[in-house]
Amino acid sequence: MNRWWLWAVGGVGGVVLAVAGWKTFFSPDPGAALIVLVVTGGLLLVSPFLLPRLEALVLGVDGFQLRLVREMAQHGAPETARLLDNTELAEIAQAYGVIHTQLVGGTFYTVRKQVQDHLAARAAAFASQRTFNPDEVKLLFPTASGPVRVLLLGLMQGDPRLVDVASLAEAITVPVTRNEQYQALVLVERNLRRFSEADRATLMAAIDSADLGRDDSDRQKIVDQIRALPL
Repeated sequence: MNRWWLWAVGGVGGVVLAVAGWKTFFSPDPGAALIVLVVTGGLLLVSPFLLPRLEALVLGVDGFQLRLVREMAQHGAPETARLLDNTELAEIAQAYGVIHTQLVGGTFYTVRKQVQDHLAARAAAFASQRTFNPDEVKLLFPTASGPVRVLLLGLMQGDPRLVDVASLAEAITVPVTRNEQYQALVLVERNLRRFSEADRATLMAAIDSADLGRDDSDRQKIVDQIRALPL
């Protein structure tokens, strides 16, 4: 298929991004409108690479779902694979995988975060309606990809029985994405008083050694709330 129109759209995106960058450089306070302009220009710019991948996703969703389910079963989680088979969670995870690969950099952080938040929220809702095996979730987490790790953290948010201290500590200290770390901190805040003293010590040690980004980040705010919780 002739893809000349995609490259035309990409060219428009380049122009929009250049104009937005020029205005941002000379403006002390770019404001929301310019930020939207930057995001729009960036999305248009990468469209020649992103849209064919998304088209392939739409055409091959079933194949991805089967692959995701098969990999989970092969890693010792057949019950989890069976429960996730034929759900929208695999589609959302794959969509995030494409976005995370193509829309890199701080400009697109909000887009990536929105998709990850949606994935975690849908997984939490699903886990509240199904019964997952905690041992399988724990087994899957260390070797899972970024999108699947967020999916698993979402399952933990929906079913406290699935919460695993070792997985949370790993997500906090060596996250694949910043939003994965955020989702893990949310779980710590919600469940801190349920943990044993030893588990709380493990989690606080992980928080102490973690790179939380800027002082005003959402992650730092959650850490401050965790430290203020009465035990």
